[in-house]
Amino acid sequence: GFDKSQAETIVSALTTLSNVSLDTIYKEMVTQAQQEITVQQLMAHLDSIRKDMVILEKSEFANLRAENEKMKIELDQIKQQLMHETSRIRADNKLDINLERSRVTDMFTDQEKQLMETTTEFTKKLRCLLAWQ
Repeated sequence: GFDKSQAETIVSALTTLSNVSLDTIYKEMVTQAQQEITVQQLMAHLDSIRKDMVILEKSEFANLRAENEKMKIELDQIKQQLMHETSRIRADNKLDINLERSRVTDMFTDQEKQLMETTTEFTKKLRCLLAWQ
């Protein structure tokens, strides 16, 4: 055992140690009201984050829609250019075909004319030969 003063000192030390430990525990603990306030603050913060996410999604969707419209306009412009170029090429080809047809017709006409002239000349010479006989 301990004598009376030692026991009182040990009890006093244990009491002080217990009080310090309890003070530390109480300082770290929160009341239910404080906990509810913290939960409400966290919920409000989460709601704010959700709203920001919805706004961001809508904004991103709007950006995608605008990009899609821009691409549609560019595609329509390219389509119009392609149609214009195709029409121009067709017109050029028609013109080339018509020019070639005209050139062939002229060439055929010239050959017909030369053939007629040659036939006429041959006929004249043949008559001359027959007349000399």
